[in-house]
Amino acid sequence: MHATARVGERPGQDYTGRGQAMTDERTARAQPASASSTARRSAPPTAQPARRPATGRPTVQATVTPIPHLPTDLDARPLGGLFAFGETPDLPEVAPAPNRRRVRRPARVARATDQQSVLADRDFRTLWLSRLMVQTAQGALLYALLIMVVDLSNRSLYNSLFVISSNIPSIVFGLAAGVVADSISRKALMITLNGFRFAFMLFLVGSQASLAGVFAATLGIWIIHQFYSPAEAAMLAETVPPERYTSAQAMFNLALTIAQAIGLVIAAPILLKLDGPRLVFAFSGALFLIAGALVATLPPARERIGAVVARPARSLRASLGDGWRFIQRDRPTFEAVVDDVLVSVGMSALIVILPFYLERVLGTSKENTVFVFAPAALGLVLGLRVAPMLGRSIGEQVTATLGLFAFALCVAALGFINATYLFLNDTLNLPLDDITNLIRIPPLVAMAMMVSIPAGFASAIVNVAARSILLHRTPGTLRGQVIATQGLIGNIGSLLPTLIAGIAMDIFGVTPIAIAIAVCIAGVAMVAHSYGKRSMPAPLPALN
Repeated sequence: MHATARVGERPGQDYTGRGQAMTDERTARAQPASASSTARRSAPPTAQPARRPATGRPTVQATVTPIPHLPTDLDARPLGGLFAFGETPDLPEVAPAPNRRRVRRPARVARATDQQSVLADRDFRTLWLSRLMVQTAQGALLYALLIMVVDLSNRSLYNSLFVISSNIPSIVFGLAAGVVADSISRKALMITLNGFRFAFMLFLVGSQASLAGVFAATLGIWIIHQFYSPAEAAMLAETVPPERYTSAQAMFNLALTIAQAIGLVIAAPILLKLDGPRLVFAFSGALFLIAGALVATLPPARERIGAVVARPARSLRASLGDGWRFIQRDRPTFEAVVDDVLVSVGMSALIVILPFYLERVLGTSKENTVFVFAPAALGLVLGLRVAPMLGRSIGEQVTATLGLFAFALCVAALGFINATYLFLNDTLNLPLDDITNLIRIPPLVAMAMMVSIPAGFASAIVNVAARSILLHRTPGTLRGQVIATQGLIGNIGSLLPTLIAGIAMDIFGVTPIAIAIAVCIAGVAMVAHSYGKRSMPAPLPALN
C-alpha cells in the first residue's frame, strides 16, 4: 500500500533519508548547546541568504526599524536585492571609536598648546613684535616732543596744553575710529597708518623746530593712534583662539611695558644727548617702518566684513553709538568696562597729586617720583604673569572686580601711609626699621615703594581680565567700536576727577584726597555693579 503523498511532494519520491535528517535536527535543537553558543558568540555574524517566499503563500511587507544599540546618527536603510527595487545602497561608514578619538584629540592638543607660551604662535609673535616697535617709537617720540615744548616755551601752561593735546583726538575721533576699524580690512589699515607715521617722521626730520610744529605733530600722532589702537586690539582677537585671549592680552600689555622702558627711559634720553630731536625722529620712523613690514607678513584676518556690508544703510550718528549700545545690553561687558575705566581714572587722579604727595607727606623731592614708584613695574609684570592663571581659576569677571577693589585699597593705604607703617612695624613686629636703616631709605618712602607693588599688580590684572572679556563677548563686526568706546569713556571720565583732585588738594590736603580717590573708586564700582545686576538682563553665553 502506497503512502499518501504530502502536500508539495511528488509521488514516487523517497523521503526516508530526509525524514531521518529532520529527526536528527530536532534532536540536536533540543540538546543543550553551551559550547556551540559560546562559539556563536565569539564568531562573527555571517550573512544569511535571502529566501524566496513559497508559491501560493501571501507575501508580507517587511518593515525595517532602527536597531536600538546603534548610534543615533546612523540612518537605517532597507537592504537591496530581493527586498528592494534596485541595487543595494551604500551604507554610511560609521566608526564610533575613531570618531571618539577625533573628538578627544583636539582637547589634548588644546591642553598642550595652553601650556606653551602664546609667543610660540608665529602670527601672534609677529603682531607682538609689531606692537613693541610701535610703542617704543611712540614713547621715544612723545618724550622728545615734551622736551622740545619745555625748551621752546619754558612755561608750565604749555606743558598742560601738551597733555590736553593727547586727549582731544580721543574725544573727537574715538568713535569714528572704531567704526573705521570694523568697516575695512584691519591689516590694510594698520599698514597704511604705519606708513603715515613714517612719512610724518621724515617731515619732522627735515623741518625746523617750532612750538606750533610740535603741537601739530602731537595732534597728528595721537589722531593716527586713535585709528590704530582699536584695529590692533581687534586684530589680536583674529590672531589667537578665544581660549588664549587672556594670555595674549597679558603679553600685549607686557610689550607696552617693555616699550615704555626702552623708548622713554633708555632710547630717547640717549639719542637726545647724541644729536637732538632729529635723531629721535629718525629712530622712531625706522621703527614705524619695521612695524608696518611685520604687519604686512600676517595672513589675511578672518574678519566678518561681509556682515557689515550686508546691513541696511544707516546714518553715521547711528553707527557711532553701536559700541555704547552693545555695552549697555551686555552685563559682563558693562562691568568689565566699568572696572577698567575706574582704574584708569584713579591713575589719572593720582598722577596729579603724586608730586605734591612726595614733598608734603613723604618729605622727599618730587624729582624722585619715578624712583619711589618704580617698584610698581615689578607688580605690573607679576600681574601680567598671574592674570591668565587667575582668569582660568576664578573667572575673568571675578578677577577684574577683585583687582579693582585691591587697587582702591592700595590707594587708600597711601592716604594712611604713616598709620600703615606703624601697624606693620609696631603691631605686627615686622623689622621695617631695621630694613630701612640697612638700605638707607626713609621709612615712609620705603612704605610707599612697598604699596606701589600690589598697586601695579592690581592694575595689571584688571586691564588684562577686562580686555579679555571684551574680546570674548564682542562680535567681530563691533569689536573695534566697543574698544574705542571704552577708551572714549576713560578719557572723558578722567577729565573731571583730575581737575577736581588738583583743586581740592590745595583746600583739604594731599592725604584726604588720596583717601577720597579710593572711596570714590570703590563706591562707584559697587553702584555700577549693583545697577548692572538689577537693571540689565542675565548675560548670554560668549560669542567666541
